[in-house]
Amino acid sequence: MNKHTKVAIFVAPVLAILGWALSDIYLESQSMKKRLYTLTPEAGFCDVMAKNCVLRSGEFQLSLYDENGKTTLNSTFPLDTATLFLVDKKNNAQAYRMGMTDSPYYWYQSTPLSGNLSRQGSKQKLRIIATIKGGQYVAEFISTTVGTRVETQ
Repeated sequence: MNKHTKVAIFVAPVLAILGWALSDIYLESQSMKKRLYTLTPEAGFCDVMAKNCVLRSGEFQLSLYDENGKTTLNSTFPLDTATLFLVDKKNNAQAYRMGMTDSPYYWYQSTPLSGNLSRQGSKQKLRIIATIKGGQYVAEFISTTVGTRVETQ
């Protein structure tokens, strides 16, 4: 074996490992870039009080409901942060930073949403911002109380 072949046998694995490590670093830096995604109601409408509010963007889904004054957000992927905004008729928004419960899939906050949507036909404009590794998922929609609350068994 000549010296060029020997050097190539020793250098090739080192270059392969360095290339793999650098590509991983590059892909991680790309995933942290700011991206904005829009969430839309899956059924075309939302009824937060009846637990019928699922927002979707591609594979990602958020479910929003209110029970006894505690507004809960459930997601298909773990969230870094979640903020809910209640918007009044003058387009002023009151922010509610949601807190994580047992896992980053479930977030909650006490809000006046159950009082605002207590009667049938009540409407409330809502905004949500959820972040996952630099990606921001945003939604603005109106929750309308259509019927009775969905009972869980």
